[in-house]
Amino acid sequence: MLRHRRIYILPTRRGLAVFGVIALMLLTSLNYALSLGFAATFLLAGFAAAALLHTFRNLAGIELAPLAAGETFAGGTLPFMLAIAGSASARHAITVAAGGSAPVTVDVIPDAALPVTLEVPAPKRGRIALGRVTLSSDFPVGLWRGWAYIHFPLAGVVFPAPEADAPPLPPGRDGEDAQSESRDGDADLSGLRSYQPGDPLQRVAWKAVARGAGWHTKHFEGGGSKGPADLAWNALPRALATDARIARLTAWVLAAERVARPFALHLPGQALSAGQGREHRRAALTALAMLPENVQ
Repeated sequence: MLRHRRIYILPTRRGLAVFGVIALMLLTSLNYALSLGFAATFLLAGFAAAALLHTFRNLAGIELAPLAAGETFAGGTLPFMLAIAGSASARHAITVAAGGSAPVTVDVIPDAALPVTLEVPAPKRGRIALGRVTLSSDFPVGLWRGWAYIHFPLAGVVFPAPEADAPPLPPGRDGEDAQSESRDGDADLSGLRSYQPGDPLQRVAWKAVARGAGWHTKHFEGGGSKGPADLAWNALPRALATDARIARLTAWVLAAERVARPFALHLPGQALSAGQGREHRRAALTALAMLPENVQ
């Protein structure tokens, strides 16, 4: 809950302009001994003082609580969910913002908690903390801006961006390619992707090559292999950089999820046993996101 000691208030540009007018009115009234001028000056000054009190009371007593952190891929925005409540009083034009996020302005009704989502930019993989949250308001007339800072130990994980046009999933433990089996079974052709060195020749779209449309590989979905796929860091080409390896493994994790195929993930210093499902996918993507930059 916001206490009075945590609230800061300063005049806005509009407020400074009003104070300048008040000072000019006071000087004019003193110079010409205008009784009506004094009345108007003090009336306007009292209005500004009342606005200061309302701005303070609009923020005092607000409760802000963390709810959860979402998930996203590098290059997106990471959502953080908060709850704001105004106790027994209605609060107007309350702006909530965090580092780099777009500010969100809400009106809080009495005796109710309102969910607020802050979208924080996530340019790269790893863990992102929400950091300092700023509550502010210039209610009621914009002469004063009050604000307060709140810190929450809330952090979310940004998954690596997957490789575009990644090669097919590696063979399962029985040595057979899941997509090759699907090709001869119940699989459906889902589309074409750019040819990658090492793709089986039987899956090359030869008709597209003959038309001069470039080299493409047929991509199938459905079916599945008899065993889980082994996604191993050390099995990737040594020429690939660290980020490129992470992007390829991320693409394979997502591909295995799409075709409902179990997979095992082997990374430097850690390993995930074969499994599938939402929690297994999240554990794999989190492990990839938290890999150090200098991993070999």
